[in-house]
Amino acid sequence: MDKKTIRMTQFIITFVFVILIGGCATTSSDGLKDLAPEEKKANLYYDYGTNALVNKDYTKALTNLKKAVEIDNEKSHFQNNLGMAFYFKGDSDSAIKHLQRSILLDDKNSDAKNNLASVFFNIGHKEKARELYLSILKDLEYNKQFRIYYNLGLLELEKRKVNSAVSYFKKSIKDNKSYCPSHYQLGVIASQTHNYHQAANSFQNASLGTCAKNPDPHFQEAEALMNLGEKGKAILKFKEVTNLFPKSNYAALANRKIQSIQINKSRMPSERQLRSQLNRIETEQRKSSGDKQDKTKESLQF
Repeated sequence: MDKKTIRMTQFIITFVFVILIGGCATTSSDGLKDLAPEEKKANLYYDYGTNALVNKDYTKALTNLKKAVEIDNEKSHFQNNLGMAFYFKGDSDSAIKHLQRSILLDDKNSDAKNNLASVFFNIGHKEKARELYLSILKDLEYNKQFRIYYNLGLLELEKRKVNSAVSYFKKSIKDNKSYCPSHYQLGVIASQTHNYHQAANSFQNASLGTCAKNPDPHFQEAEALMNLGEKGKAILKFKEVTNLFPKSNYAALANRKIQSIQINKSRMPSERQLRSQLNRIETEQRKSSGDKQDKTKESLQF
């Protein structure tokens, strides 16, 4: 797999992290009434911090989640989200410490294990990451295995084990048919092996669901159709890219692709022209063959 392919695999997210939302059932207004004041305060800080984390306000997330953990450091989901806040603020060491603490408090917290594995990968500890991902597969009650298969597939791509990566991405889709990141990766691989029919199908599936607002799979589907020779369908898909994402770089690329297809199409001779050329060639061949027969007859005369 060449560098272009590896760059393309950076689409969406390199590795899937999990932010625990609503991890504590007692954060509802009714539940809060039954809590002690300090515990109530901790849960409110956790909710504020988690909302900020989801909205990518990592400074606010870190501030509030630290306050939640200062009040109560025995909740696994508090530690997980605090670890992710540290990670997104660029402090991997603190992130690892809190994610490990989250797992220590609850060994069945596979979300925290997934996050820790992804942090390990991104700082270069790839074997540690792989071991953690594989350990999560043993958690038969974990309902997000499709994300683990996806992450394992990306790990295999890093090692250039394409067949193994394909196997993991297919397992991911088997677990969750609408998981668009895995469809996208299969599209990339199919495109690189010139299996454009499969690529077009995979990119079409990758442009649905949570990935629908990303222009990349839409554009890649159009390119696959173009490579299949389906120029009419390709133009329609490129136009869809320009309509859906008019301010993106992909819109400009799509317009250039449309112009290129139309220019090449205008340069191609029509069917009538091709038939006329073929008839002329056949006529010349018959004439040439007749001249040779006449010369042969002349040479036989005594």
